Amino acid sequence: MSPNAGPVWIDTDMGFDDLAAILMVAASRPIAGLSLVAGNVILQQVERNALAAAAEFGWDFPIHLGAAEPLSGRLATADYVLGSDGMPGRGRKLLSVEGNALPDATGAIARFIEGGGRDILAIGPLTNLAHLAQTRPDLLTLPDLRLVWMGGSAGPGNHTAAAEFNAAVDPEAIAILIDAGARICMVGLDCCRQVAVTLDDVEPLRVQPSERAQLLADLLEGYVRIADDGRRPMALYDPVAAAAMVDPESVIFAPARLDAELNGTLTRGMTVIEWRARKAEPNALIATTADAPRIRALMQAALIHAAEG
Repeated sequence: MSPNAGPVWIDTDMGFDDLAAILMVAASRPIAGLSLVAGNVILQQVERNALAAAAEFGWDFPIHLGAAEPLSGRLATADYVLGSDGMPGRGRKLLSVEGNALPDATGAIARFIEGGGRDILAIGPLTNLAHLAQTRPDLLTLPDLRLVWMGGSAGPGNHTAAAEFNAAVDPEAIAILIDAGARICMVGLDCCRQVAVTLDDVEPLRVQPSERAQLLADLLEGYVRIADDGRRPMALYDPVAAAAMVDPESVIFAPARLDAELNGTLTRGMTVIEWRARKAEPNALIATTADAPRIRALMQAALIHAAEG
């Protein structure tokens, strides 16, 4: 994927790794807007998190409310891991603010593409983009459109044995995008788990003097401690997809056939990757390798930059 200096649209379910990914993009590219989708937490909490982050970090781009439910079935959230607000911390938290996000996430994404925007970073379930595929499939098949998605897996899952969380929440959305002809650049679990953070990664923020640095340190530490209270490294997820967007050399992709399992009793939400071109025509790019030191450095620099802003 070639680098681009144009604006990025970000579709997010707004946990801490989403926040880190957004700050990584903001450090080097203009952000045209955010669209919000239920996933990590229910949509109302996603909205609260996004508005609180916008107030804390001075974001002036629009934030649009999107899908509160997947296309089929009931919403599954990650609050069993992330807590009710989706952002486990070690003290300081984003401060709630009054207000509401703008409506019509799908329309906002359509207007972004119609206005010449070509880079979309999706770091949650793909429900909003599936709604766009249902109404304006022509926009998602533009030859220069780049849709980078953190989701799926070319190996085992995490939400279930077979399915990664973002894929498991709304596998129908993946199938609709594939059927519409959208070419997904999938950054899955197997790639993201090549990049991990530890409690040592919190220290560069701890030594910064600002209150905002201490907020980010508390949030990053809360994220790291998801993995056995910090005794094991914690994989990065959304920041790896952000790195693929802003620094394409940091993540290597290969073409493959991508499909989503919709019906399996034990495998619903599984992303099935067929690497053999003789078996199936490739329809996606799948991330295979991540440059861990480079990506950690990108995230650390973005967090420190945001702390100083």
